[in-house]
Amino acid sequence: MVARSPSSVMDYYSILGVSNAASKTEIKTAYRERKEALAAKDESSAKNEAARTANRLEGAALNEAWNVLSDQSQRDRYDAEIASRDSEVIEGSAIELSASVVGTPAKFAGQTPAPPNSPPPNVGGGPLSQRSRRARLALPVGVELADTRPRILAMVFDITVIILLVICTQIAGAKIISERYPVQKEANATAGEARTAAAEDLSAASKSLKAAEDKASKATGDEKASAQAEVDKREEAEKSAKKADQSAAEELKKTQEDLRGPTTAVLVASSILALLYLVPSTALTGRTLGKRMRGVKVLRSNGEPLTWWAAFSRYLLPVAIATALFYSPPGLLLALGSVLWWLWDPNRQGSHDRISKTIVVSAPVPRLSLGRR
Repeated sequence: MVARSPSSVMDYYSILGVSNAASKTEIKTAYRERKEALAAKDESSAKNEAARTANRLEGAALNEAWNVLSDQSQRDRYDAEIASRDSEVIEGSAIELSASVVGTPAKFAGQTPAPPNSPPPNVGGGPLSQRSRRARLALPVGVELADTRPRILAMVFDITVIILLVICTQIAGAKIISERYPVQKEANATAGEARTAAAEDLSAASKSLKAAEDKASKATGDEKASAQAEVDKREEAEKSAKKADQSAAEELKKTQEDLRGPTTAVLVASSILALLYLVPSTALTGRTLGKRMRGVKVLRSNGEPLTWWAAFSRYLLPVAIATALFYSPPGLLLALGSVLWWLWDPNRQGSHDRISKTIVVSAPVPRLSLGRR
């Protein structure tokens, strides 16, 4: 019997059968042993639907406990929540965690047991309860979700490679456009310079008008008439500058339209290169170069290797967002945000993972050791 808080916080340590001071290695060992025992029990009860349902619930509880306790930041929040509620334990609010022993749903004292098809209880209140609202995936035996640090480092490496590819493509594309469309490129450069000059003239005219108006407001007597005449003169100069600026802006827009086709082609080429870096290696091995270096891997949510379509759909969303917004800072931030959503997801899935039904797991690459002669 393990004491519970009034909000029925799940005791993840009891579910895994470890103490609250257990190391991550001890937690991992306990998790694997219980998953293996559960798999054996599931095979022996293949024809008993009620037992299989109970096994699924026990597996979900094991996965939830592992996901929280294996990540240090989540574990710290969980420990803090438990500690803050120790003083609020209601007398007689006890629970029998028989799920970790005999594979049956947890029972509260004085309450009837939950039906076999009911979901496992969630963490009550605070950020952990928000993370538990979506059903957790039942991971295959031996599969562990990747830790935060290696996954972020792998993503930073891959993004750096993609940015370098985009920069190189843009430089090469600009050179090709200059060679293939010299007239349009020259017209665009001239229009850009004219627009810059017109904007500077407009700014100078506006400042001059403001100075004339300030002087006229302070003028007295005979000076008032001449000061007002100067204001009228400056107003005409500002109107002319505005017309010139508008005309320069329209000319620049026209020259940009003439180059829109080749510019878009360069942008699409950048996106294709990014997908070529990400998709084939992920479809064949589950890893990009960054993931291989950091020992993480992408699998389908059921634990099976990726298909080509799953690998393509996983990266299509962030690349499409960045391309649609022309790789601008807002576009890159939006694409990055859709990817980083896994930091707040109970299954550690970003938006692109949920669309493609994939997960990122820990899968260290064995290092070759060279023997001495």
